[in-house]
Amino acid sequence: MSTDTRPLALVTGASTGIGYELARCAAEHDFDLLIAADEPAIEQAAAELRMTGANVEALEVDLATPDGVDRFCRAAGDRPIEVLIANAGHGLGQAFLDQDLDAIQHVVNTN
Repeated sequence: MSTDTRPLALVTGASTGIGYELARCAAEHDFDLLIAADEPAIEQAAAELRMTGANVEALEVDLATPDGVDRFCRAAGDRPIEVLIANAGHGLGQAFLDQDLDAIQHVVNTN
């Protein structure tokens, strides 16, 4: 990640939707970005966000896992983090008793 004087914003769940829009707002307000999501679409989001002039680093990581969280934190390096937008999260959309226990744990760990 660049060591420019621009402040750094970390945005999770930034591949689409609200997370992407929040990352775009940060980029348009002169922040560099470290963005993450658990899907390959994060690379396309990064390419689009770079068009704002921001330095953008993208990581495809599962933030429900300790390894994913560690990779995300290491990617920030020693730069001060000015803004954290913790947008990653999801639900299962079924009745609680119909949900798989492993899937429930993944939701809890992510959220």
